[in-house]
Amino acid sequence: MDTPYGHFSRGGRSFTIVTPDIPRNWYNYFYTDNYVTFTSQCGVGQGFLQDRLGRRLMPVKARGLYAVEGDAGWSLLGLPVYEKYEAYSCEHRLGSTTVSLQKHGIRTEYTLFVPCEEDQYIGAEANLVRVTNVSDRRRELKLICYIDNDFDGSYRLQAYNTAAAYKDGRLSGVHYDFEEEFDGEKRPFCFFLTSDRAPDGWDLRRNAFIGTYGTLTDPAALHAGGCTNSDCVAEKMGFAVQRSISLEPGESRWVCFIAGLAPDTDAARALTERFDSEEKALKELKKVEDKYSDRLDRGLSFSTPDEKLNALLNVWLKYQTDMGSRWARVRHNGYRDIASDTECLACFHPRLAWERIKRLLTYQYSNGYAPRTFIDGQIRDNNFADCTVWLTFTVYYIVTELGDLDLLNEEVPFNDGSTAAVYEHIRRSVDFLYGFTGLHGLVRIWGGDWNDCMNNVGIKDKGVSVWLSIAWVRAARQLASLMRAIGKPQEEIDGLEARTQEMCRRINEYGWDEQGGYYMYAISDDGEPVGADACCEGKVFLNPQLWAVLAGGLGEGREERAIANAYRLLHDPLGTRVSWPPYTAKSAWIGSIAQKAPGVQENGGVYLHAMCWKLAVDALRGDEKRVEEDVECILPFRNPVVNGRAEPYIICNCYMGRETGYRYGTPGQSWRTASGQWFLKAMAQFVFGLQPTLQGLCVRPCLPEGWNEASVEKEFRGCRYRINYRRTGEKALYFNGKKLPGDLLPLESGEVLATF
Repeated sequence: MDTPYGHFSRGGRSFTIVTPDIPRNWYNYFYTDNYVTFTSQCGVGQGFLQDRLGRRLMPVKARGLYAVEGDAGWSLLGLPVYEKYEAYSCEHRLGSTTVSLQKHGIRTEYTLFVPCEEDQYIGAEANLVRVTNVSDRRRELKLICYIDNDFDGSYRLQAYNTAAAYKDGRLSGVHYDFEEEFDGEKRPFCFFLTSDRAPDGWDLRRNAFIGTYGTLTDPAALHAGGCTNSDCVAEKMGFAVQRSISLEPGESRWVCFIAGLAPDTDAARALTERFDSEEKALKELKKVEDKYSDRLDRGLSFSTPDEKLNALLNVWLKYQTDMGSRWARVRHNGYRDIASDTECLACFHPRLAWERIKRLLTYQYSNGYAPRTFIDGQIRDNNFADCTVWLTFTVYYIVTELGDLDLLNEEVPFNDGSTAAVYEHIRRSVDFLYGFTGLHGLVRIWGGDWNDCMNNVGIKDKGVSVWLSIAWVRAARQLASLMRAIGKPQEEIDGLEARTQEMCRRINEYGWDEQGGYYMYAISDDGEPVGADACCEGKVFLNPQLWAVLAGGLGEGREERAIANAYRLLHDPLGTRVSWPPYTAKSAWIGSIAQKAPGVQENGGVYLHAMCWKLAVDALRGDEKRVEEDVECILPFRNPVVNGRAEPYIICNCYMGRETGYRYGTPGQSWRTASGQWFLKAMAQFVFGLQPTLQGLCVRPCLPEGWNEASVEKEFRGCRYRINYRRTGEKALYFNGKKLPGDLLPLESGEVLATF
């Protein structure tokens, strides 16, 4: 199924958008460990520099790039989208985006990327522009780069702005020096907007460039011949740098603009000098391309019957996973988000995942509890109960990928400065949650679990999460497996397994809804069930049923019944809903899930993170038909209701449910979600069946019903496996032509044939 707005290109390593006028902005992200920015097909985006505790400085709140000729000008980014262009395309790639357009006989190629930079106090983005005169006459142009930020306060009507900024000769551009809290102390910063050559025009106040009545799409400077060389005194600042060029017919010129933050003008100048020629700038871009090739072209490579799916799995979802593992949801450093994304990163880059999870462990409390986020210079708990459980999942899968039990002995600090082995971090996390109980001895939900919007169910410290209690069982079993492997005393292992059995008993006794035939989601402070057949709304939730399978079963064999009943109630042609029926009454005791419109996200929408767990569960259950249906629903270019509405090269957090009316099937947020990461993991570990164990790699596939062949290459503990899947009706595994007695591969490189 083709989208009318673009197509994969360069063997799937890029996505080309053919018109700026699409239903919403389709984004691309670029990042280092300290700086992240994003842009759409028409330049819409922002950039942040972040310190260790999540304090953000935003050097780029909005950007513009323009050409001016005489008293007329136009955007080089594709705005406004309804204007006619002689040619337009936007190519999103790993680490960069290029917008190419032609207007008034001038062809431009604009490339945005974030340079490789290790200094934690430097964050910048490079804007490379190649301009070609395709007309038959000489052209005199002014190229202008404009950047908005709020270092002097936000731009509001009747705002009280007191800053001042003046042009000086210390940089080939403009800058603004200020102090800001960063890494726990006041630090000097220099915002800079520079060019590869000294500019011949500039503006430092917003109203001089944008105009009192102008907009970023149509700034006043485009109609006034360019920049006015304005200073700024007690007005809102805005930063513009102008370069004038002359072009003969057929001639091309290159210009570079750099925007960002540095500790001082010397550091800003040093960074700018890395871009003072086209050769140097392209070398910096090549460093970025090499970085992502080295990081992402490893570990795992798929070949399926769908080339678009191959591009998604081999390129874009790896990129999304890497970014999420470092930057979480960008708007804040979600603890569970980083942990879960890092678990998925382990599928193809377990060594990097190990460094990432060790960093995350440093924010954990020494009692085992983990916070919801770290942002604005603080660790914030936000009363969330589940964040610590994800640590065990992540550590377990990294260790099983690498097969190195010594990793568990590495010392990592807690957030109070005390240190302990990684094993001790996860042991304390499991112990903490077992003791963090409410009604019926189940794990407290407090101010929310994975479902952030269940934020009032247990705020009085009595309400419990059935889902989180099940998730704890999964973590406890993984911890027990590690304990056996490293030779912990048997009485310690027995004690943990006894607690696990007891938690399963409590879940089955108090968390099972016999009338509905499935597991409830939660029980409130006042003993009211959430996700039970007796509820008027929110009768059933998907996640507890899925996680009962992911946890390895809860001891009474109810999982298949729960799955069947939940699937029947939650089915929609768009996909499987995360809950049903949606809340229509604003039930304050439940939380913000009941404040959302029916069909929106957790309130009855098709939440793709949960759908990816469903994909994993259906593969574990050997249900090829449902696996195929899951893949078709999740993929934005395969779902007929969604196609053309969402970025085809990424996976969003949700699709809106039918109760939303005109929004039915429209996507939620892109990039800033775990859906893509878990789709990658579900495909690798459960659909293709590449399941790491402490003994080695097992192959337990369940491919979609319509696939007869597929293949994958997997790096594992120094071995490279080339695995071919073939539908023959026989379930068997062959290694270098020899049939294996089970599903465990030898720890040596070789050719594998998996028949099914």
